[in-house]
Amino acid sequence: MRALASPPPLARILGAVALTPRTPAELARDLGSTEAALAGMLTTLHAGGYVQEAAPEQGACACGPCSLKSVCRNADGAAPTLSLLRLTPRGEAYLARHTAG
Repeated sequence: MRALASPPPLARILGAVALTPRTPAELARDLGSTEAALAGMLTTLHAGGYVQEAAPEQGACACGPCSLKSVCRNADGAAPTLSLLRLTPRGEAYLARHTAG
């Protein structure tokens, strides 16, 4: 019987962000890590176009037509801008490739 392989670290991080926009502190807690340990990976994911900041713009969410807008803390602009991350289309494609059963 073959053991199931765990997803690559990038897929684990992207999977956590895919559920709902997350702050680095929330990601660290959910992944059993520290913000310091995730900082480099998040910078790499952002630079590679896999995640982006989810922040309000004047009257509209920076996420554009985001399907998570109804649960996003920053969508209405009432809360101060938080450092929230969300997946980009490139991040969604990567996650789909690496989590398909």
